[in-house]
Amino acid sequence: MPFENRETKLLVRLQYGDERAFELLFNQYKNRVKGFVHKMLPPNITSDRILIEVFMKVWIHRKRIDPSKNFSSYLFSISKNLVLDELKSSVNKKLVFMENDVLDGVMLNPEQIENSEEEMETVLQKVLQKLPKRRRQIFNLSRFEGLTYKQIAAKLNISENTVDTQIRKSLQFLRQELNNFL
Repeated sequence: MPFENRETKLLVRLQYGDERAFELLFNQYKNRVKGFVHKMLPPNITSDRILIEVFMKVWIHRKRIDPSKNFSSYLFSISKNLVLDELKSSVNKKLVFMENDVLDGVMLNPEQIENSEEEMETVLQKVLQKLPKRRRQIFNLSRFEGLTYKQIAAKLNISENTVDTQIRKSLQFLRQELNNFL
């Protein structure tokens, strides 16, 4: 059976709580999701916990999944949001636990933490905007819309190798910029 038809059937089964369908979907997507998460996080943060959280959310919200929509995009959207949450949390922890000589032993209040979350969101948006327009477009299609390299290549009339190169350069740049900030 064609891939999409098989996946649609698995998603329908998942909606009804079929654990085997969930297991099959997990096995099908775990490496892609983990790779995406790993590439977006600084080296000191593990991707395993986020991978588990992604699929926990899938299970918890399984009845809301639309089998006719792109499941891969759904997974990467959850992943992206969890990565952003993790990065914000990382910034908050760093701010809260800075050495005493920087903060003089004073803990940040909730308003300051909220401001740091907004600052992190702003930094992420600025970093993404620093990417060249075409590279940013390719990155967004891959990471936020869940398209495969082949689909992106066809859509933009470029080679899969070009897509791969642009994604690698994007990830390298994002990692460097976010590590500098963190």
